[in-house]
Amino acid sequence: MKKILMLCGSFAAILYVGTVILGGLLRPGYSHLFEAISELVADGAPNRSLLSSLFLVYNTLLSIFGIGLFLKVRDEARGRISGSVGSLALTLLVGVAGILMELVFPQDPGGLPTTFAGTMHIVMASVASLGTMVAVLMLGLWFKNIAELKGYSTYSLISVAVIFVSGGLTAAAMANSYPLFGLLERITIGTFIVWMFITGLKMFQLEGEESTHRQFEIASSTSKGN
Repeated sequence: MKKILMLCGSFAAILYVGTVILGGLLRPGYSHLFEAISELVADGAPNRSLLSSLFLVYNTLLSIFGIGLFLKVRDEARGRISGSVGSLALTLLVGVAGILMELVFPQDPGGLPTTFAGTMHIVMASVASLGTMVAVLMLGLWFKNIAELKGYSTYSLISVAVIFVSGGLTAAAMANSYPLFGLLERITIGTFIVWMFITGLKMFQLEGEESTHRQFEIASSTSKGN
């Protein structure tokens, strides 16, 4: 069961990238370099229903992945605090915030928060951004306690650093109407998406190996008993 939950992280990453590419193709004149991803699903945007539905599935898969990580953390003897905080941040602060952004608080047209929903969209986006850094950082610290994942600890900490720097530059670009805002935003989000894809695959592989090992031990115990 946990194998499928882990694989949801990789599925979510693939779906996110595919949805952004599809949104750009369906909207003539849209620029991935200059425009925000959320503009694809802003209130009144063309193809919003389709794209918003796909992003909703993405956030649901992301939340399921977080639940899978939380269940995995409970099975380990060490690092439970950091792992629990990281997996819950991924589920609640990133996944649930993303779901609310799609269902309840769409971005206002043009990105200017002139309505309550538009203002809350900015708030939820900020919560998701903070949750992303907390999740990757705390899970990276948890990975240090597992021999097979120690390399992923270093990778996670590097990813957090990139997200922090590029996220700050993205915020500054948005505040000052910098023309390459879209590119900076995609570096920030892309770093997290790649981390989730790679981590999901590794956790899927690890869970599969542990499941095989448990089955082997059960078979060995049964044969000895006979």
